[in-house]
Amino acid sequence: LALPPYLTTIAINEMERTKVHPTSMRRLLFVFFMLAACLLSVVEAKKPKKDYLCPTCQSVAHLLVKQRKSDLSGNTTSEIVKDLISSKDAKLCTAELLKFYADRIDPPLEAAKMAKKCKEIVPDNPNYKSASDVLAAMVAKKPRSEITKILCLESARCDKLWTKEEEPWQKKKGTEL
Repeated sequence: LALPPYLTTIAINEMERTKVHPTSMRRLLFVFFMLAACLLSVVEAKKPKKDYLCPTCQSVAHLLVKQRKSDLSGNTTSEIVKDLISSKDAKLCTAELLKFYADRIDPPLEAAKMAKKCKEIVPDNPNYKSASDVLAAMVAKKPRSEITKILCLESARCDKLWTKEEEPWQKKKGTEL
């Protein structure tokens, strides 16, 4: 571990000023710089934490509308939406369903972690007050952008929504538009 010239100068000046024995000062400096090097390596090695909340929320809003539109059970829209919310663990918040989004988000996310966040985002019960706005918008067949605003922006899960170009479902796997 070599000292930069300006630090060497500071160390020599400090040794002369304090009348510390050069060997003691070298030991102190060595310990100091080893600690600094360790701290820097830890800071540099730390990967930036991926944000799962906002991308998952927007993906879930898309999936929620997609699942509602693709339901061919013959049930009313209200029944379909209530069933999607109450059965979220099987019909929305699965790694298999969210893998499509996870692979296309930049940087890619883990579908299993998205599924876990999804379970926090989608209300547990369609009768809860927290579900009422989403439920009403879904039953009224509001556009996905409205559902996303309610689910993600108004709840402060997102600061801003993706532009159309940023939406992962607009991208082909592994490519940008």
